[in-house]
Amino acid sequence: MKRLLLLLLPIALFLVGYFANRHEASHEKTKTHQKPSQHTWHCAADDVRCFEKYVVHVIDEGSDIFHYPSGPMPPHTVSHTEAKKIAAFMATLQGFRPTHPEWVQEGRYLFYGNCTGCHGPNGKGQKGYFPDLTRHPLAGL
Repeated sequence: MKRLLLLLLPIALFLVGYFANRHEASHEKTKTHQKPSQHTWHCAADDVRCFEKYVVHVIDEGSDIFHYPSGPMPPHTVSHTEAKKIAAFMATLQGFRPTHPEWVQEGRYLFYGNCTGCHGPNGKGQKGYFPDLTRHPLAGL
């Protein structure tokens, strides 16, 4: 019986958190957790610099362009410098050669430490709740 409770406790906590966040988001539709972006992103399919700038922008400013039930991505989850390193790693997920290949390894560690909770260790996200960061072109570009 104790094993069953220990197995069910994390699931119950996740569900409570999920529904509390969903309830809060439904009551705050008129409020915004981020500044609206003034920049429209249109990158060529092979423009790694534009891709990396877009990723850094999303990490720095946050994003709610898809209105996922999980809520918006909050801004400033890492420093601007760390965002650039994560963008270098993410460029490899897209099949690009990053503009700063020397940042990829550290960017991978930063991604695993800060992004995998929502986007998963392979960047595929959770369908309907968090975006797939391996999709080419990246959604939002």
